Amino acid sequence: MVGYMTELVLTNRNVLCIGGGQVAWRKLSGLRQSGARLTVLAPELHPDLAAWVAQGGLQHRAEWFHEAVLDEAPRPHLLFAATSDQVLNRQIGAWATERGLWCNSADDPASSGFLVPAVVRRGEVTVAVSTGGLSPALARLLKERLERWLEPGWGDLAQLFGNWRQRVKETISDAATRQQFWRQTCLAVEEEERYQESENSTWLAERLRQASGQSKR
Repeated sequence: MVGYMTELVLTNRNVLCIGGGQVAWRKLSGLRQSGARLTVLAPELHPDLAAWVAQGGLQHRAEWFHEAVLDEAPRPHLLFAATSDQVLNRQIGAWATERGLWCNSADDPASSGFLVPAVVRRGEVTVAVSTGGLSPALARLLKERLERWLEPGWGDLAQLFGNWRQRVKETISDAATRQQFWRQTCLAVEEEERYQESENSTWLAERLRQASGQSKR
């Protein structure tokens, strides 16, 4: 089986985590900046989760899980089965599948509807690595290698290029020529190590000026 890697937009979407321990904290910590409506269902919480609840970033239902929770409205867009009981996690995953719910069952990719990759972020740049659930330890090692390779400046470049997309489109009307401009600009970033520069607006403006002159010949 080959999974389909994607990036979900979860703003104002309901996410439910069943379990309140270290595993639940690890699962939910990656969603802190997602804008999702996060709820954790567990009689007790890990101290970090409790602090998060106190800050207002997480809703807490202090109760034990029962199957009927999965039928309550509003239904969660994502579900995490993150209890300390692996048998229960698998059962939650099976119940979720029956109901068409996307569920990640802790340490059991076979009963999961989706897997959570190891992620490296640099601003708006996100690089994810997955082993298909075969080896979280190996995914973590590869993430650490990516963190050493991916310099912080790539996030600033992504933001700059995004801000200039419309201006470039207006300046270079031909789609193929515009695609070539961006390709050559990205190659120049690598060659000139522009990701190490704190200011690239002037550099990009000059490249666009030159490209505009060439496209009018």
